[in-house]
Amino acid sequence: MDITVEDQPTTLVAVVRERVAMDALAAFYDRAYGLVVQEVTAAGLAITGPAFGWYLDMPTDSVDLAAGFGVGAEAVGVLGGGVEVVELPGGPAAVGVHVGTYDGLPGAWAELRTWFSGQAAQMRGDFLEVYVTDPSEVEPNQNETRLVLPIVP
Repeated sequence: MDITVEDQPTTLVAVVRERVAMDALAAFYDRAYGLVVQEVTAAGLAITGPAFGWYLDMPTDSVDLAAGFGVGAEAVGVLGGGVEVVELPGGPAAVGVHVGTYDGLPGAWAELRTWFSGQAAQMRGDFLEVYVTDPSEVEPNQNETRLVLPIVP
């Protein structure tokens, strides 16, 4: 996996945020994405980017997780149904792209963390998985996921 350091833009995103048990991630994502699409549409806003998972702490048996999409909103705020528009902070990040099944993501993250340990940088404390492809439209081994590990500037 090629790993680069890229400057990420600050963006407004619509998300559902909860503490989620690691064995309940798939169900959370399915529910959260459906709610976000429903509430963004009801608010007359547009989705402007791919689905993502924003992990706000390091996983143990559970994780503080926000799931959603970039959104064409003017300001942060509550949309309803547990969906809110928040600012996803930008800045430098180590970025790698994993192509393959979601089962391969732990190994891809291990590769990114190993690369990062050799750098003179500090992690911000959160990280993202940006699901570039829609898993309902490609074969599982063709899923493309951007791994984004924000760095303290």
